[in-house]
Amino acid sequence: MGTVSTPLDLSTLRRRPDVEDPTLLAHDATDELLVERALADVAARGLSGSDILVVGERHGAITLSLLAAGLRGIRVVQDRLAHERALDANALDAALPQDGYVHARAEANAAIGARLILWQLPRSVAGVRAALPWLAQAAPDALLVAGGRVKHLSRGMNAPLEAGFGAVEPQLAQRKSRLLEVRRDPSRTARAASITESKSAIGGQRLALAGLGEAFGQAALDPGTAFLLKTLHELGYAPPHADATVVDLGCGNGTIAVWAALSWPEAGVEATDDSADAVASAIASTMASGVAARVDVVRADAGDHLADGSADVVILNPPFHQGGTVHTGIATKLMRAAARQLRPGGTLLCVWNSHLRYRPRLERLIGPTEQLARDKTFTVTASTRRG
Repeated sequence: MGTVSTPLDLSTLRRRPDVEDPTLLAHDATDELLVERALADVAARGLSGSDILVVGERHGAITLSLLAAGLRGIRVVQDRLAHERALDANALDAALPQDGYVHARAEANAAIGARLILWQLPRSVAGVRAALPWLAQAAPDALLVAGGRVKHLSRGMNAPLEAGFGAVEPQLAQRKSRLLEVRRDPSRTARAASITESKSAIGGQRLALAGLGEAFGQAALDPGTAFLLKTLHELGYAPPHADATVVDLGCGNGTIAVWAALSWPEAGVEATDDSADAVASAIASTMASGVAARVDVVRADAGDHLADGSADVVILNPPFHQGGTVHTGIATKLMRAAARQLRPGGTLLCVWNSHLRYRPRLERLIGPTEQLARDKTFTVTASTRRG
């Protein structure tokens, strides 16, 4: 297959409102290979933009390259809200039509009629399995071209792709990325995606947790979160008043929100994450734990829907990865968000990997910070919002 050039300069793309840093790019070689393969298939089969579904788009490299090539009506499924907003912002910067694509949700009707699916693969086999039931609704002649960085691809992804979509044809690796071509076999129907579930006893409460697709940790109890909740229970921590507003910022599967609702039954609890799968998981966890009526779960970018000074307590277990890159920028973004959300005198409860040494950062961004507990891996702190 020859290389097909596109008129869009991918180096001009930005990541915002996602974390920006000179070490973090808004595209990679997988994006480029997917675009090259897509344009070749469009030319060979005479496809239009409405035949194309883009899954796992990050900051717009795939979609905007296709727009720049003249295609319109492209469907785009993105898990993270920050990625949706980055796509829109980059389209505006590049003077490309925002009505040339449609934001779609990860559900069956997003794939109906799709003849070419371009998929930036998730890093987990579970994420692949979760998407296949709705991707299986694609057109009978659909070609699925999936790709990722070689270091993140797993051979374990091939089996669910084979079972749920069609025969997998791995392509030669190029520029440390690899594509998998999967031709639709309508006789193969993926089983409905099941949310994984688990039950845990932690911090004096029994939790029923759920996890779907891209949600961090699926239904598992994260060890850092477990250490945080155990610490709060042992210290007898409680919000400053019974009906306090408590925010689980970057909620993942909702462990902290569920625990807070069970431990402080009169508090108002808000769980928020920018991942659609995380929000779906947190909702399922609150339902399974019997606290759905007392926890609001909202998809937002770092809780940007919350008013300034509206929270008495924010609880945070910040990630320290951006995709496959170790980077603490997202933690800083969430800490700044917590500072905005907290009322003066409010408290940020945070757990972090001890080697990251976040205490000076917490002191600077939030206020006076006290260590509540520490073990060989994790540190738990309480920071008081400056007045």
